[in-house]
Amino acid sequence: MKAKSTTTMYSTRIITGQPQMRAVFILLQMCIMCTTIVAANLYPEFDEKFTDFLRENGYRGGAVAAMKDGHLILARGYGHDRAGHEVSAYSKFPVSSIAKSLTGVAILHLVEEGSLSLEDKVFGNGGILSHIRPWKSDEVDPRLSDITVDHLLRHSAGWDNTQGPLYDPMFNVVYQDRGHKVPNIAKEMGKESAFESLEPKELISYVISFPLHYTPGKMEVYSNVGYLVLGRIVEATTGIEYRDYIKRLILDRCGMWNTRLELSHYVEDDLSPAADHDPSVMTFLDPVSIDSTLGWHSNVYDVMRFSRCLFHSKTLLGDKQLELLLARSPAQHMHNPNTWYGGGFSVSDKNVVWQDADLHTDDLILFYHQPTIKHHNNKVGFQLDTDYGNFYHSALLDFPDSWVILLCDKGINHLRHKSREIMASLKPSLLMNDYENIFLYDLSELHRHPSWEAQKSLQTPEITVRYKVDEHHLTAYVNALRAEGFFLQSFTSHTLQKHTFFLLVGKKMASPSRSNTDFIFEHGMDHRQLKKTKLRLEESNYNMTLLHSYKSQSHSQHYVFAALFNHEAFTTDMQMKYGTSHLPEPYEKLVQMYHEQQFYPLSETVIYQGKDERFSFIFVKKIGGTRVDFSQHYNLSPTGLSKLTMTNAKKNLHLSYLNAYSVPGRSRFSAVFTNATHYRGLLEVDQPLHRATEITILNLKDGLTPKQMVPYFDEEKGKKKLRIAAYYEEA
Repeated sequence: MKAKSTTTMYSTRIITGQPQMRAVFILLQMCIMCTTIVAANLYPEFDEKFTDFLRENGYRGGAVAAMKDGHLILARGYGHDRAGHEVSAYSKFPVSSIAKSLTGVAILHLVEEGSLSLEDKVFGNGGILSHIRPWKSDEVDPRLSDITVDHLLRHSAGWDNTQGPLYDPMFNVVYQDRGHKVPNIAKEMGKESAFESLEPKELISYVISFPLHYTPGKMEVYSNVGYLVLGRIVEATTGIEYRDYIKRLILDRCGMWNTRLELSHYVEDDLSPAADHDPSVMTFLDPVSIDSTLGWHSNVYDVMRFSRCLFHSKTLLGDKQLELLLARSPAQHMHNPNTWYGGGFSVSDKNVVWQDADLHTDDLILFYHQPTIKHHNNKVGFQLDTDYGNFYHSALLDFPDSWVILLCDKGINHLRHKSREIMASLKPSLLMNDYENIFLYDLSELHRHPSWEAQKSLQTPEITVRYKVDEHHLTAYVNALRAEGFFLQSFTSHTLQKHTFFLLVGKKMASPSRSNTDFIFEHGMDHRQLKKTKLRLEESNYNMTLLHSYKSQSHSQHYVFAALFNHEAFTTDMQMKYGTSHLPEPYEKLVQMYHEQQFYPLSETVIYQGKDERFSFIFVKKIGGTRVDFSQHYNLSPTGLSKLTMTNAKKNLHLSYLNAYSVPGRSRFSAVFTNATHYRGLLEVDQPLHRATEITILNLKDGLTPKQMVPYFDEEKGKKKLRIAAYYEEA
């Protein structure tokens, strides 16, 4: 009899050892109420300062993160957002002008690879965007053809957001809503609604019909239009949509898996936007229309990843191009002779780089400063140059070198200076003595759980589990894991609300070697692409160790493949066979043949296509090695899987691979059992997500790590409920 999962959980526990000590039994686990364990607060002074700062300046909430030498030392949320929800470090904000920082890096990368020159002309005959013509061509400013890429990059192209008649064209719909006397751009261009969104090229065409406010290159004046134009230069140069190029170049490489132009509307934890009864101006704007100048959404974790990637690891630009990104132009800054506009950042002569919010949007600051090492009174320390003078710190690590603050509302005008005062209460040297990788809280459900606090002091394996990563952000997530020294232990997928999600388990090796940490993960491949990728990577000694077939919502619901390739995973005396989309009868014959040839399966995934299962697999054998016995099964119910696990354990066959797939009206499992391992194991089925997290943490404490975790759907009163089946094995 199957008990309801809300009250009682059944799991199959398999304990292995010497034959005379081996036991198999069913363990009935009652639900355990988790007690929240609060760790000692390492930031009392900072918490007090930040909450005072929010209150004194009229901010209802905000999120903040700080970094030192590439290590995240703080990520926290305070107060509430505009919809009344509690702000956390995971909360996503419109990051307004940080979009310019992304765009500036993209432009300098194109310069670095030789596809673009900063001196290239933009408009007119021979210009990069010669195909974008002025909407009204009767009185075109002749200076328009003088605008270069560098002018756009450094806000010196001739536009001034503070001057009419258009002021800032990005906010035209906001001006219309507030009754300002400015031209109605959408209406004049023949749109059905005065508030209809315009394509970036349409808006640019309209703007370049008006005279420039000053001669290009003569001064620096903040302008959103210039960076909207730069986004189109990215597209014209690469032949790729701006958002896709930024994803490939920056988001994927830096592991910025939370960053996107548009917030999704499916219900998924903190991704679900709520009704906003006090909206910011950004809610009036279409992110796609303002993409390269103001359009992105992100959280503090990803903004810190961007800072680390650009300034610390220098993954995005080489030294020469980074210097060019931040270089001073001959144009005079309109307000401060000691600061200037670099490529997507503001820069000062005090070796400080920052990006703040657009004047119309909620406040934010992204700050980076590399302190200068000094010798002072026979002590080694660093000097922090600021606009208020030089501050000397006797402790080398007593000040963060990068931070971000994202706020709800507009408040003070000098956020950069105030943020320095707040950050002075952090002591990185103390925090890093007992360093915990705070990035993992963004990557793992385990670390977010209240009971995880108790795990920090235990000698347990470092494991991450994430139940739902949208396929669109999968590459970025995997690279975020890699950046923290984790490799992919297992992955599988499921479909929910017309989105394909992946469940991923990561593991950090106690004694890492290249074969278990150097990996390449590819997804969305058809049969042909999989074969080409396998052959190409084998030339560089990467072997395919996991293969997964799935129905991708991102690829028109086609059946595609994801695969993991590890560097030199197979020795020269290993042989490997793989296959895709085999029907049951021929597959069973193949299995029998492989068994006779002493191959055994590493992975076996099943999809239901038409009226039949389709099998994709990897088999391996070691020439001259000991024979590995196995059994493989499919069309298993949760109960059938549990019984089979017990039966096979008596034969010294233990679960080595597990996969779930959907058939009409129900979920089914395929499973592989081998005698390649003798470690004790535990199978858990029918677990809701919150319970699966609790069990995983408890099992880690008991020395059991998740080897396989697969999501599946259980029909309950006509509703599909997402459940987890997991197999844990002794570490």
